[in-house]
Amino acid sequence: MQTFYNVMTTVDDKGRVTAAIVGTVEAKIRPESSFTNKSRRDVYNDWFDTLEEAQEFVEEAKTA
Repeated sequence: MQTFYNVMTTVDDKGRVTAAIVGTVEAKIRPESSFTNKSRRDVYNDWFDTLEEAQEFVEEAKTA
């Protein structure tokens, strides 16, 4: 089993971006990333193999 890290990123209609590590899961294979289009924002759930990769993604998203 391996720990995978979930990063949720939201982009609202004005282009504001928020991102955070919101959870982990223990699994044999990485869960699939997903996308949801809400009325006023898009929500992305991305999964990463390491905490470092997840943290780097969060930092990059915040400066986008």
